[in-house]
Amino acid sequence: MSAAQQPGNWGRWGAADERGALNRLDQAATLRGLACVKTGEVLSLALPLKAGAGPIAIGRQPMQHFMSRDGGDYAAGLKEPGFGFSDDYIVMATHGTTHIDALAHIFRHGQMWNGHSADLVTSKGARRCGIEKTGPIVTRGIFLDFAAPDGPCQTDGVALMPDQLATAMAAIDVSPQPGDALIVRTGWLARWRAGAATEKRWAGLDVSCAQWVDEQGFSLVCADNLAVEIGPSGNPEDAAPLHVELLRNRGVHFAELFDLEQLATKGRSTCLLVISPLNIQGGVGSPISPVAVL
Repeated sequence: MSAAQQPGNWGRWGAADERGALNRLDQAATLRGLACVKTGEVLSLALPLKAGAGPIAIGRQPMQHFMSRDGGDYAAGLKEPGFGFSDDYIVMATHGTTHIDALAHIFRHGQMWNGHSADLVTSKGARRCGIEKTGPIVTRGIFLDFAAPDGPCQTDGVALMPDQLATAMAAIDVSPQPGDALIVRTGWLARWRAGAATEKRWAGLDVSCAQWVDEQGFSLVCADNLAVEIGPSGNPEDAAPLHVELLRNRGVHFAELFDLEQLATKGRSTCLLVISPLNIQGGVGSPISPVAVL
């Protein structure tokens, strides 16, 4: 395949690259994020993890939480030399809560990011583009709230278009720089909690947003819905077109199911965003507990 025929950013950071647009995240991007800190207030953007609870995309199972030792063991007569302890386990989908997608998550025509073969993702995990290649993310987050009272996402099924992203960016008077993270609130999570939304339909970015997002230099896109992009796509033959165009073709990571409700009350358009995926060797995604520092 010639360079002219390659999708999006394939080859931009070398033929062997496994990090995609996270290559934009350099020291300057991190320092730009640190410069956003004004008050030092720290907000968690993560969903709570509770056994059997959602939200979770259809087809995945909710988290399970098991105690392997608890106070009942001691009440039943278990003896320890001078101390007692409790212990537990969790079983969960790596995409089953607030999480980030690895570049190995999405294929088309037998290829994932940068032309790596889908055959490299086996029953033992991803041999290329796994979540361990992502590393910690410390950068400037730019927050666009489309679920505000005057925003377009008052209901689900709304497709956000590139001109709406550009207009919202101009309204907050922020110029994106390479390595920044785009944080989008659609209001879906708040509606889900209120019983007014389901995991079958949500507002999100239209596939046409891919070029705009990439041209601004974003390294990742975070959203309060199940997929960043609108769902369902409306085309049964192309179920996740933005995942293909942005994550597979351009190497821009997706982070989903962010809890942005508290951030939306702070009147801030930028923050320091800190994300550290679990170092799962060969993983195609990871639960995360992202933090915004204001």
